[in-house]
Amino acid sequence: MRFRFDGVEFGDKLPLFVTEFDPGPAEIRSGDTSQSQRDGTIPGRDFLGSRTWAFSISTNKRDLAGALAVESSLAAAWMDQKHRLNPLLMVPLSYELDGRWRRVYGRPDKYAGMVGDVLAVQGRGRIECDFRVLDARYFDETETVLQLPIVPASTGGLLAPLVGPLSTLRSSAPRAGYVDNKGSAPTPLKVVFRGPITDPYVRAAAGWEIALKGTIAAGQSIVVDAFAGTVLRGNAPVAGMLTRKTRLSSAVLPRGISDLTFGGIDPTGTALVELRWRSAHYSI
Repeated sequence: MRFRFDGVEFGDKLPLFVTEFDPGPAEIRSGDTSQSQRDGTIPGRDFLGSRTWAFSISTNKRDLAGALAVESSLAAAWMDQKHRLNPLLMVPLSYELDGRWRRVYGRPDKYAGMVGDVLAVQGRGRIECDFRVLDARYFDETETVLQLPIVPASTGGLLAPLVGPLSTLRSSAPRAGYVDNKGSAPTPLKVVFRGPITDPYVRAAAGWEIALKGTIAAGQSIVVDAFAGTVLRGNAPVAGMLTRKTRLSSAVLPRGISDLTFGGIDPTGTALVELRWRSAHYSI
């Protein structure tokens, strides 16, 4: 196997050679309770917890200088404060198995770097490090993207009799699209609304929606990421634009094909939405 974290690769036939890899079991958070005044247990809801990927790594160089150089890149990535000090952040660790790249999400954990022993002097410095996998699923490395343009608003005039209040805004008809989660596990959806559009939304036949209140100007976009739980205009958070009906935790695609619709108010007929997802799996 090969692995990649924050631009640093390690694994088979690489200068950072993985000598042992233990993915460990996922923890189970059990909701079971004991039977009152009798033998047995009442089953409750069980949830998958974290797991620890443990790596034993050897530098694969000819001398101590080369070993120190390649070890420093891994140490810098593993110990970087941008991973350790950012609350709620989960970062990807990618891996390749039989030519297929996937990723898990979590946080870098314990790190024990090489020391200047005899093996290190010979270029075989030893490293031990852990990665806490915080989501039980395995995700495709490549993100699937589907673009849906807005359906242009009707250009017809007003018909008598007129009933107030009247509005000059023309609401575009919804555009339907199908997304396919080819994995075995549900996966979160990322939505990129691109203006000009007012009150855009994406709705699922399953009943949930991702909707904003307000206007996105031409040339601007807002990214709603159900996995990260963020709503961003550029780098600025705009979670206040979410409607009360929007629950990001519900915006997941089940395995197989899902029917989604995109709509909003755009008289120009040029707005669009990008639907982005990674198929998710329960097996490595």
